[in-house]
Amino acid sequence: MSLPLNPSAFPIVTNTKCRIRHVVAGSSGNNISPQNTRTSSTNSIVTSPTKQVVPKTSANQNTTPNHVTKAASAAVAVPADTVEAATIETEKVAPIETSNKLELQRMRNGGFWNRKWHMMDVTHLLLTVGAHGLALSAPFVFNAGAVWVAFVLSLMTGISKTLGYHRLLSHKSFKLPKWLEYCFTYCGCHFGQRDPIFWVSVHKNHHKYTDQERDPHSPREGFWFSHFGWYYYHEYLAMKPEIGVYSNVPELKAQWFYRFLHDTYVWHIIGLGVLLYFVGGYPYLAWGMGARMVMANHFSFLVSPVCHLWGGRPYNTSDTSTNNGILALLTFGEGWHNNHHAIPKSARHGLEWWQFDSTWGVIKFLEMVGLATDVYIPTEADKKRTKLSLLTNAASI
Repeated sequence: MSLPLNPSAFPIVTNTKCRIRHVVAGSSGNNISPQNTRTSSTNSIVTSPTKQVVPKTSANQNTTPNHVTKAASAAVAVPADTVEAATIETEKVAPIETSNKLELQRMRNGGFWNRKWHMMDVTHLLLTVGAHGLALSAPFVFNAGAVWVAFVLSLMTGISKTLGYHRLLSHKSFKLPKWLEYCFTYCGCHFGQRDPIFWVSVHKNHHKYTDQERDPHSPREGFWFSHFGWYYYHEYLAMKPEIGVYSNVPELKAQWFYRFLHDTYVWHIIGLGVLLYFVGGYPYLAWGMGARMVMANHFSFLVSPVCHLWGGRPYNTSDTSTNNGILALLTFGEGWHNNHHAIPKSARHGLEWWQFDSTWGVIKFLEMVGLATDVYIPTEADKKRTKLSLLTNAASI
């Protein structure tokens, strides 16, 4: 069960700047005949009640202001990937000031449990409860083979999620052959955090609106909600821009493979559980699905609240991101969160030699054997410029 690819029934706030631009374009003064209007001292325009005149547009007359036309032309001229990357990594949008903000507040006031439950939320909550039940029973059915399978699956799915979902699809830090990209993202799907379309859309919004009203899992909405609660609140996420309709991941929606995973994600998780049960019985199911998924997902979800509350901040970013070395060890390098928010496109999150980043080790190996190309790593000069730029921006605020 997954969020539909068709537009959500809930109103989605579009970019405020775009909406203002449309209003300006529609209110051009060129559509009013000067012979049938008079302007008062307050600059209001009154049309003649006795005669309606259809304005004639000359060849040199624009119905749209020049600055709007130039902006639209520039938007067409710039490649979509460039616009998207610039938006994700640099643009900070003002807090929501429409009725959506009131609706979001109403949902928060209603609490997490006392609400209308979407079938998708129920499905994923049942899967989570089932996984926790299996994890609790795992110590009572200890089996060396089952523990080994759980360990291997943890490494394979964890690195695939951080490498495939995060650094490859979300930030385009490097390129892989399409067959290898699909292999990594399919394995990452079994990590247990839904399909690539959903995950990448949420993560792009996290960077675009970090610590703001539109951030999908900001710790400002509470530690528990930032850690786990947001994951089971479909209607709340659909109220935030892009997530309900996935408008920020058109490149993924255009590929049949990712649409297929989006529509069938739950069945892949269930299928892996059935396979483990047939191979090794209940111990393999308890350890391979229960213990593995519970530990891996709790560690991974802790990045959202913990790495925005506790840790070091070598980069003075405009958000609350921090570096947490303990979580970095447990999440394959994702705990170097302040580094990541400072230079999102970097394929390496542990930017210093002593910052262990296991996902980067895999990317480096793929680059050495010729499978990973266009790998972006900031130089020492890049890091110094970034620190100076962030300090300058902070001083000017």
